[in-house]
Amino acid sequence: GGAQPGPAGRSAPVPSSSSSSSSSSSSSSSAAAAAGPSRFPRSRPGRRRGRLYCRVGIGFHLQLHPDGRVDGAHDASPLSILEIFAVSQGIVGIRGVFSNKFLAMSKKGKLHASARFTADCQFRERFQENSYNTYASAVHRSPRSGRQWYVALNKRGKAKRGCSPRARPQHISTHFLPRFRQPQPPELAFTVTLPEKKPPPPPPKPKVAPSPPRKNLGPIKYRLKFRFG
Repeated sequence: GGAQPGPAGRSAPVPSSSSSSSSSSSSSSSAAAAAGPSRFPRSRPGRRRGRLYCRVGIGFHLQLHPDGRVDGAHDASPLSILEIFAVSQGIVGIRGVFSNKFLAMSKKGKLHASARFTADCQFRERFQENSYNTYASAVHRSPRSGRQWYVALNKRGKAKRGCSPRARPQHISTHFLPRFRQPQPPELAFTVTLPEKKPPPPPPKPKVAPSPPRKNLGPIKYRLKFRFG
């Protein structure tokens, strides 16, 4: 069967066994070759979901429209939620989650959103020293000088052609800051059991000093002694 485009595509066809005929093996190989770069297995790891923020002008989020337009918006919206996935070493694809279309650059350097993942949808991702990324077409470049064509936005948020002389890696119009959602690790629940503490002993009663014996305050009788002579 034919392959479905994009991340919803099926996995690669299973090669026929040795007992199958040569015609079936040749047909399966030709079907895989016809699928070309539009195949993208669902199980491919390393996907990142978030937004690409270009700091040109007032700052714009790259967004892909369902009608194929590509531009930038200052405020974040569902159209600016992107999914970046690895195709090969240093080569990535960019898909609009809401529009379900892929960022592509034509042979004339024009950016558009494609319903199928083709070679025009492959971009070379490079990390800059200022924490921004640049995305250059992996297949299209200037035929004479060989200069790469970059994804870029102008100061009004419109998509620039990759062949523009003002779309070079040193220009801020080609700098995009990845704002991806970092998955939060699940919180582990645990119970801490503290050893039971014995109640403290009651404080000792203060010692009461014995009261001195009371003196008899009754009348005192004196005996008179008489001396004679």
